[in-house]
Amino acid sequence: MRSTKPPIWLLMSATVASQLALTIFLPSMPALARSFDVAYGTAQLTLSVYLFAFAFAQLAVGPLSDSVGRRPVLLGSLVVFALGSVCCALSPTIETLIASRLIQACGACGGVVLGRAIVRDSRSGPEAPRAMGYMASAMALAPALAPLLGGQLLVHFGWRSSFWFAAGVAVAVLIAVWFLLAETAPRSPPRATNVVRDYLDGFRVVLRERRFVGLMIAATCASSAFNVFFAGGPILLIRVMGVAAELFGWFTLAWAGNFVIGSLVSSRLQGRVRSLLLIPVGQGILTVGALAMMATALLGWVTPLALVVPLVLMGWGNGLNMPNAMANALISVPANRVGAASALLGFVQMVAAALLTLLIGYVPHETQFNIGLGVGMTGLIGLAGWWMLVRRPRVSA
Repeated sequence: MRSTKPPIWLLMSATVASQLALTIFLPSMPALARSFDVAYGTAQLTLSVYLFAFAFAQLAVGPLSDSVGRRPVLLGSLVVFALGSVCCALSPTIETLIASRLIQACGACGGVVLGRAIVRDSRSGPEAPRAMGYMASAMALAPALAPLLGGQLLVHFGWRSSFWFAAGVAVAVLIAVWFLLAETAPRSPPRATNVVRDYLDGFRVVLRERRFVGLMIAATCASSAFNVFFAGGPILLIRVMGVAAELFGWFTLAWAGNFVIGSLVSSRLQGRVRSLLLIPVGQGILTVGALAMMATALLGWVTPLALVVPLVLMGWGNGLNMPNAMANALISVPANRVGAASALLGFVQMVAAALLTLLIGYVPHETQFNIGLGVGMTGLIGLAGWWMLVRRPRVSA
């Protein structure tokens, strides 16, 4: 039965599907580069192009859902995602694979953008950050667990199997959304007949909200910290430290599993502690974890074990920060512009991630120092954004 307050597991499933496609093939990157006889940096384009396409497609998907509804846009996105995944699996050249990843990303972005928007449509009060915490946990766990699965698929079936698996997940979520999701977008008053003007007005309204901008910076820095490790981790752990490709996912899980712990702690604190105050606390813990990672490198502890404590701290910090930043960001904008706000939030997050993956693919990784430095910079920038744009107005959470 279709519901205007869909179960959180359905929204989490849509989010998981898109995040799964981001990292399930990371253990296959060295094998993929060998298969197509290209440099690792060229193979890394399959990740960077995905992130850029994901970012820009959100700018269409979000505002479109404000106009025509969340349900039809989400269904269409899942169809494109499934088709793009099949094209990836069948790609005969690296150029075809990169192009197919672009198509895959354009469809995958719908799960994240519209999942957040539907949470905002259907939940309010302390329930909104709590639900966003579950969503953020799914966003963290899926790309962390996906390399574990991808490593096993690589060993037993080859790198193409990761994309076949993503296609199957997309079809399963499509069927669930078709039967269970009713329209949740609020009815909007008639808008300007000029489509371009109406489209730009949505972003203009959102960007006028000072708090939204500050919280978007905080959420972007949290996700960027995650992506710094996702991009540099395979090189450091597999090539430098000699970790088997199928074991790489356990290190992403050290971060993501503790992200879930931090998110659950955050959920328990809703109604007791102002949710806005949990954001700088999380950024601070994240930064401490980054400093710990840099310290282990300077001390010469270039071993997988030396990464565990820093990754745990980074996960806790992100779990306290990201759900509260995203929920408060969407609450701060008008209800009929939530799709545009969610799209802009996701766009900025993904552009930052794409730029970081491009940079990190060509940065030396003889030790974990550069990864720690990158994560630490995101923590400090996030704290600065919160201080200047969120704390100073002193508006209640």
